[in-house]
Amino acid sequence: MIVFAFITFALLQLSNQQTVEQLVGSYVKLIEPVQADCIKESGVDPSVIEKEVSLGRPSEDPKSKCFWKCFLKKNNAINDNDEIQEENLKQIIAAPLVAGVYKKCAALRGSDSCDTADKISKCIYGSTKAAILN
Repeated sequence: MIVFAFITFALLQLSNQQTVEQLVGSYVKLIEPVQADCIKESGVDPSVIEKEVSLGRPSEDPKSKCFWKCFLKKNNAINDNDEIQEENLKQIIAAPLVAGVYKKCAALRGSDSCDTADKISKCIYGSTKAAILN
């Protein structure tokens, strides 16, 4: 299973020469402003999110999907209808990647809004990781 897409949001500050480890470090700084609110909103145990971020592995906790939905919404990456906001992606991932990520990920839907956000996040991560590694 791929690492959660939330790590990709740090790409705004990263170039293709940087490593995934540097991406994680930058991501931690990006999540800090919304972490407390999204933990409260989703009801997820904070240790679950800490492990996801530090280990780069998704949790099976369904509340973590709602945490990432909150994260995407607070960063204006998705709207109230769980649709990716293409223009706003430029604020969280490198501009040259936006069109491709949007095209690949925009139509994804899950069983509910949290599952949709999870699928979108994984898609964004996979697309961004591929760009970093190439």
